[in-house]
Amino acid sequence: MGSALIATRVGQRMGLGSAELTELYWSTLLRFMGCTATAHEIAPAGFGTEQGVNNAFTRSDPYNLDEMRRVLDASLPTDVDPAERRARIEALAQLRDDAYYFVGQHCNQAKALAQRLPVPEGVSTIVSMRHSRWDGMAPLHPSGNDLPLNARIMEFAVAMELHRRAGGLRTMAEVAATRSGGQFDPDVVTAFLVSPEEIAAGSGHGIDFDLFKSVEPGGPISIAQKDIRTVAEAYADFIDIKSTWYLGHSRKVAGLAYRAALNAGAEEDVCDAIFNASLLHDLGKSAIPNGILEKPTPLTRMEEMQLRSFSFHTEQILATSSVFDPLREMACSVEERCDGSGYHRHIHLSERGASLIAVANFYDELTRDLPMREAMSPGDAADVVLAEASAGRFPRDATRHVLENASHGRTLGAAALPDGLTPREADVLRHIAKGLSMKEIAQTLSVSPKTVDNHTQNIYRKIGAKSRATAAIYAMQSGIFST
Repeated sequence: MGSALIATRVGQRMGLGSAELTELYWSTLLRFMGCTATAHEIAPAGFGTEQGVNNAFTRSDPYNLDEMRRVLDASLPTDVDPAERRARIEALAQLRDDAYYFVGQHCNQAKALAQRLPVPEGVSTIVSMRHSRWDGMAPLHPSGNDLPLNARIMEFAVAMELHRRAGGLRTMAEVAATRSGGQFDPDVVTAFLVSPEEIAAGSGHGIDFDLFKSVEPGGPISIAQKDIRTVAEAYADFIDIKSTWYLGHSRKVAGLAYRAALNAGAEEDVCDAIFNASLLHDLGKSAIPNGILEKPTPLTRMEEMQLRSFSFHTEQILATSSVFDPLREMACSVEERCDGSGYHRHIHLSERGASLIAVANFYDELTRDLPMREAMSPGDAADVVLAEASAGRFPRDATRHVLENASHGRTLGAAALPDGLTPREADVLRHIAKGLSMKEIAQTLSVSPKTVDNHTQNIYRKIGAKSRATAAIYAMQSGIFST
């Protein structure tokens, strides 16, 4: 939001029209929608959180290795051994060129998700140019005046907001002047330096939400309740791709809870609300580091507390727009229990839609592989869920409706696979989406790496994907994880 505020004010100073400013505002706000594409790969880098790595690379100039080392050093947890600290910093600094693999993943996912949201058409093109540069040193994007002005302003504004938080107005001005003509368009820098204090006016430690909304050009973009599904599905895919362990999780929970609601005789509009709330229930996991989400050993007490905060974050995110008011309580109650032993509000779960979502979520987690354990069989998972109901933690009726429908979800037969995919290609696509290497897929499917490579090329050609991130989004949208 802080970046969008800066970008809009710089755009106004440069004389952009209302339509261009609207595109700039939303492009800058949605620029980070691609970040979850590589959270799984970045998390093991040893920099505390994947957010810390993204922050460090965005704040620094990747073509100034000394600066990159300084920013990376400041991003490392303080308890890292000095020798290990230097080794990690140098490893990441030397991988500068390889970082564009991650940039490509971010760009592809940001574009794919932005195309599904009710924002101006040009936004998806601009967000796909994140990490672009004025001087042509970014190999994936055009440069100079060939780079759209809104993309130039967006990248400048994002860096400025990060430096504002790190060092204030003085640091912003110094960085802008130093990188003018290199990373940043000189005209954009000049417009900013006329009065940096006016550009950043009103910004504090974070950003005031009312201030952010007040600068939206052309008035707010709104959506009707009937159009919530499209937005909720985009949000579900955004969060589920953050961890390969949870690909397709939100959609599966939504389908199971929806069928259970139908079985319970709920009205159509209630069933739709349950489906939409299920899609949104994990959104708060955007605040949880993958090092915690994917830890293969028991969590520490502090890590457990941080993980449990995800439902609080879901509630806070959905509270920013009244359009989510009918869904918020159901979505953020996914870990509540009938006896008050759940979290984060410790309420007593009732027989309403929230209970169907809670049971469906629990069942799906039990039946999928997770870092600390392998998936249970449907029968064993049902026994565990029934034990929870017997102990008074789940409502009995909600438990019965979910379990009765757990094995009756719609599946895609071979003839129904989308875009001409074969059953074997669907198998390969599932493994690609989970981040397995060609060799690992070959071993899993008992075929040669060459065969996997041929399947991969055919898959990408058929579905129009260029990266694991876009392949994963396609797989979730198409129901591949339900086959």
